[in-house]
Amino acid sequence: MFSREWFIYVFGRWILLSGIAGAILQVLLRQQLGIPDFWAFLLNQLLLACVFWYVDKFIFSRHLGKVKELFRFPRVKGQFDPTVEFDKITEEYNQMADDFKKNSDDPRVWLHRFLDLSHSVEMMERVLRDRGIDVDREYNRIVEENRKRGLYE
Repeated sequence: MFSREWFIYVFGRWILLSGIAGAILQVLLRQQLGIPDFWAFLLNQLLLACVFWYVDKFIFSRHLGKVKELFRFPRVKGQFDPTVEFDKITEEYNQMADDFKKNSDDPRVWLHRFLDLSHSVEMMERVLRDRGIDVDREYNRIVEENRKRGLYE
């Protein structure tokens, strides 16, 4: 939770932008335009909401875009654990392997099984993330190791 991105959002967006902008706007509305405190506060909140709707929309659409990118399949209903998901991955892999052996040159024969396997692997990742496992840290460690080995273009 307390990542670099979180601190930037909390201090940059909330404290600096909303807090300071809100205080300045409140003073301007009250002192310069003579609007009573209560109405100045409501107008202040309305104006800031109009501005920060777009700021937050940008921030969160970027973040949600990463989540959409990460997971291609909808979440499956139910309670899951790593053992159940491991068994599902094994089952899907075996089915794909059987279909692949039938005709490895024709993806139409095994593509459905391949995507089922991808789905089960994705579900394992969701289970791990739901349990608080830092999947991204491990992912980045693997990418860095492979980069050092010269595996990427």
